[in-house]
Amino acid sequence: MNKDKLNTLVLGLEHFIDKIGYQASEYTKNKISVKYLVSDKSNTSGFYAKKYSADVEVVSGNKFVVSLLYLFKIAKLKPDFVELYDTGNMFLVYLIICFILRRKVIVIYRGGELQRHNCKKFSLNYVKHVFATTIAFKVVAKESNIIEEYKKNGFPLKKLRYLHNCVPMCLEYKPQEERSVDLLFLNSIRKSRNVPFFINVVEKLREQCPDIKVFIAGFNSLDDKNLSFELAEEEYILNLIKNKDLQNSIKVFGFVKDPIKYHIESKLFVFPAEVVFANYSLLESMASGCVPIVSNGEGAEKIVTGEEGSIIELDIDKWVDVIANYLSNNELLQQKSIQARRKIEMEFSMGTWFKKMMELRQD
Repeated sequence: MNKDKLNTLVLGLEHFIDKIGYQASEYTKNKISVKYLVSDKSNTSGFYAKKYSADVEVVSGNKFVVSLLYLFKIAKLKPDFVELYDTGNMFLVYLIICFILRRKVIVIYRGGELQRHNCKKFSLNYVKHVFATTIAFKVVAKESNIIEEYKKNGFPLKKLRYLHNCVPMCLEYKPQEERSVDLLFLNSIRKSRNVPFFINVVEKLREQCPDIKVFIAGFNSLDDKNLSFELAEEEYILNLIKNKDLQNSIKVFGFVKDPIKYHIESKLFVFPAEVVFANYSLLESMASGCVPIVSNGEGAEKIVTGEEGSIIELDIDKWVDVIANYLSNNELLQQKSIQARRKIEMEFSMGTWFKKMMELRQD
């Protein structure tokens, strides 16, 4: 491959963060040239670009200026492929530019873009996605529910490919007896992730484990309220912890730049969410040897079995019993920890992701 020829240009990202850095590293490892143009809403893209030695450029300004910049950049760079994420109205502008310049577009849907309440017939959103799925070289669904929404809207199935999240194996590893955090929740705070339920579990669990140590990370409002996905939910949970007098048991964090250090220090990763499958933080925790306890939400059985961890319905007493049993049995925790890492290595590694991405570009 000509080292001066750009293979892939990635557009539509709000910022460059770990989950995109994983892909950038895998592309570099396999000698695929890739460049990222991001809006950098979180002002963290520079940090992560350096962390992964990635070619990242922040493009900001009003929409007209940004549109012209993208037009000139794509015309100049002439990438073989454009990976395009839907992050709002500019998505349509990027589509039109790529269509005019005849670039091969791979549209990537992360979840929620095609839901019917957002994509009614004859709405601008619907027209946008009709155009996207018509001109795209391929369409990638990162969650299984996207496939169902895609079918409901009658979009062309021959272009659709399923490519779930994957993560790199964590090179650092600590045996369970050396880990200092009992329970970890590390995800952006959303109602669908049932964090108040988890708070109630901790409250009751403290009766059996008075010295329990819990970390909850993902309160973006602690850094900048404008970055919060669901500010009201964050504030409700923070008040709930205070009102239940759990501050000594639960330590809260905002957005964390280095989540792996939390994963390798934690024994159990909890995720009582409505959608479980291939959540990035869940995968990262398992790759670090953190044992998963998840709800019976969508796709849970595809990643967590009795070998790697536990799937439990949203019943406080059941969660308390299972967690207490784990924390009192280090041998069991260690066994599950090893199996959790193996599951990621065999089915959710970045090597698996890269192979599938290259395959969909060929067929």
